[in-house]
Order: sequence, then structure tokens, then C-alpha cells
Amino acid sequence: MIRITETIKKSIVILVSSAIILLALWSGSYITSYANGTAENVLGSLTTYAANKDYGKAAEYLHDIYKDKSIYSLGVSSGLPVIKDNGDGTGCGLYQGVDSFPDGNPSIYFYYGGMAGGLRTGEGVILCWSWNDEGEATGYYTFEGTFADDLPNGSGTATEVVYGLYTNITTGTYTNGLENGIMVESQIKEVLEEFEYRDLAYTSIEGVRQDNTGDVAAHIYEQITAYGLQDYITVEEIETDIRNWAYLQGGYVYMYDPNYTNVCNHGFGFDEDDGPFCNYEWCVWTTDGSLNGVRHLAS
Repeated sequence: MIRITETIKKSIVILVSSAIILLALWSGSYITSYANGTAENVLGSLTTYAANKDYGKAAEYLHDIYKDKSIYSLGVSSGLPVIKDNGDGTGCGLYQGVDSFPDGNPSIYFYYGGMAGGLRTGEGVILCWSWNDEGEATGYYTFEGTFADDLPNGSGTATEVVYGLYTNITTGTYTNGLENGIMVESQIKEVLEEFEYRDLAYTSIEGVRQDNTGDVAAHIYEQITAYGLQDYITVEEIETDIRNWAYLQGGYVYMYDPNYTNVCNHGFGFDEDDGPFCNYEWCVWTTDGSLNGVRHLAS
């Protein structure tokens, strides 16, 4: 009887241990499957939005899963993307950006379009929401263009939508994710339910916007000459004034509107001696010279 009892006890222990091990293995498998399923579901939802060009909804969806922190359980870590290569020349994925969210975590954006061997190739779009210092969504950002070597390489259009304020649409060429060439920015500004359109031009070399102060000075001087006031000021004096103004803004002049001619009402006036002066804020923009390419893009 004693031997039988001990045998039974040993069998029970073995059975219980086996059950615990199987339960642990099943649980681990379930967690992995759940995580993969969640990522697949997220990518599927974002793909549907992107395919329909509902970029605003896609950005809102990304923001929602960022707010509840579930975005960080999808496997995007240490710069490695979570991708789905369909094997037919298309795919999608979640990628880390080069900047950070206000909570300190790396930014995450979505890609949809051409893909070969897990690398973004051909035509595609990347998107993310824009945020303020509190991490709340203020709009969204997209880039649509040509990809090669897993980065934007070729022509493309970057669009920034700030809800209720303005939309900037920048078109040009990109090299390894950075602006590289002549860029044209169309600014659509919502003012009192009306829209104001401006086309602005600048040049970037490998992401660095170039100093166009001389061109801006010549542009203003040409307008002053058209008003017969060229004797009051020289183009050199205008350029010096602009550089001094730009320095106070923290950078140099890189962008202006070459078609902007209404200087008398906005960018041009007269001082107490009836001499001309320019309100440069109406016709120029400055930059600190830092790299400016496709935002939120790992490059």
C-alpha cells in the first residue's frame, strides 16, 4: 500500500508539473500570437485609411493608440520597424522617427506603398500626426513620393496640415530623405474662414536650406525701382538691413515669395523723411540652417 501511494503521489506531481509547463507554454504562445495579431490589425486599419487617402483619419488612429500606450506593444523598438511585405511589390510598416514625442519616447510613423524585400521601393506615403508640447494632436503630416533604398529618393510632396490654421504643401526632390534641390512651398492659410494662397521658393542642398538674402534684396529693390524710389536706398543697404533683421530672428533668409509685389500695403512703407523702408516679416522667412528633410523619417 505504501509503494502504491507513493507511486500515485509521484504521478500526481508529474501530471501537475506537466500541466503547469503546458499552461506556461500555451500562455506564452497566446501572448505572442496576441501581440502579432494586434500589430497586424493596426497595420490593416492604417492600410485601409492610406489606400483611401484618408490620411487625417490614419493620423488620428495613430494618435489614439499612442495615447493609450498600446503603440509601444507593437514591437517597434530599438529603431527596428514592424513591417508587412505582401510579396507582390507592396507593403506597409510602422517605423521609428528621428525626433521624440513629448513623453520622451521616439516618434512613430506609418508607411504604405511599394516594398521589395522588406525595403520601401517605388511610390509610397508616410504619415504621422503633428503634436504640441503636451503631446496633443494639432494636425497631421504626410509625404507622398518615390522611395529607393528604404528612403525618399526622387520627387515628392510633403504636406503639413495644422487644424484651423494653415496647410503647407512642399514639392521638390529628395535624397536619402532630405530636401535636395529647388523646393516650392504652397502655403494655404485660413484667415477668418477665408483662404490666402502663397507660393514660396527656396533651395536646399542635402537638407540644408540655402541663404537667399541676396535674391530677396534684389527682389525688394526691383519693386522700389518700379515706384521710382531707387535714389533713397541701394540694394546693398537693403541686403545689410535684411541680414541684420534675420540675425535677430535667429538665422538667415532662405525663402520668399517672388510673385509678391504689393509692397506698399504690406512689405514697404515710408519713414518720417519720406524714405522707403521694408517690413521684412511680410516677405521673408528665416532658418537656423539645421537639416530639414522629411520629418519623422529615420534617415
